Amino acid sequence: MKKFFYSVISLVLVCLCLTGCAKNVSDESVDMSLRQIATEDYSSVSEMLTAARSAVVGISATYKDGYAIGSGVAISDGGLILTNNHVVEGGGKITLYYADKTTGSGKVLWTDPGMDMAVVQSSREIPYLGIDTSETVIGEEVFALGTPLTLEFKHTVTHGIVSATNRTLEVASSAGTSFLQSLIQHDASINPGNSGGPLINRQGKVIGINTLKATEGEGIGFAIPIKVGSVAVSKLKTNPQFQSAYLGVFGFDSEIAMAHGEKLDSVGVYVSSVDGPALKAGLKKGDLLTKIGEKDVTNLLSLKEAVLGYNQGDSVKISVIRDGKRVEFLATLK
Repeated sequence: MKKFFYSVISLVLVCLCLTGCAKNVSDESVDMSLRQIATEDYSSVSEMLTAARSAVVGISATYKDGYAIGSGVAISDGGLILTNNHVVEGGGKITLYYADKTTGSGKVLWTDPGMDMAVVQSSREIPYLGIDTSETVIGEEVFALGTPLTLEFKHTVTHGIVSATNRTLEVASSAGTSFLQSLIQHDASINPGNSGGPLINRQGKVIGINTLKATEGEGIGFAIPIKVGSVAVSKLKTNPQFQSAYLGVFGFDSEIAMAHGEKLDSVGVYVSSVDGPALKAGLKKGDLLTKIGEKDVTNLLSLKEAVLGYNQGDSVKISVIRDGKRVEFLATLK
């Protein structure tokens, strides 16, 4: 099998490391009552966005050499804040900055480094937004909410459209090179500090979580579709100790594999390497994974979503296409 190499424009994960802090003065005019914000009740986009900002938080995580600034959004009651993994990974004290200019603390409950997502428990319950997991459409009007550059710019709103869908990007970090797949590309302005903030549609529903931008061009930002994060939040609501089950499959969407010369006659996830439960079950490099249990797998996002539906220790049937034939395996997730 061919080894894949990707050459892409430089990218930056849009959190920001700083060494200062901002003071906060309470703003009692902001409605922070616990509720799902019914954004469809507002007569204008401006009113909708003003209400939506109540569900967005600024985040700072302390590190030895300062702290990182990012953003987050509540999509559920229970004080569950969805953000990027790179905003909070390895951080110490986590401070949350609410829309009424008060602060609270946060605790990391769940992370998925591969999808760059995390869920933080807020010390205070706040209003939350609904989500939209339907197919994102190119040209759809979108808004990015977050904390660009410094804590002085908390709850900034920018505007754009969906420029493309299903993007795959190479990201270099201190841990090495990784790939983010199934991303939404948009041109709403995002900057360092916007990481983890929501990308919402005109109806005020969260469709993605902003994660990075291109550094060599303007108006090229990327968001992770909300599907995986929403499944994790639902799991955590019923089990605060929930941790993702591990399958051990690493790969690429079949579209990417075919673009790099692989001859595939179906859609799914092209397996580039395996370990753990997948290796023990018999999967190998070159398999095209097409189904987890009863759920079809069409890309890496749907694979992640399917695995999140299981718990550690569950046994799950995996269907792959190998040498043109459909083969099934039984894996016990870790």
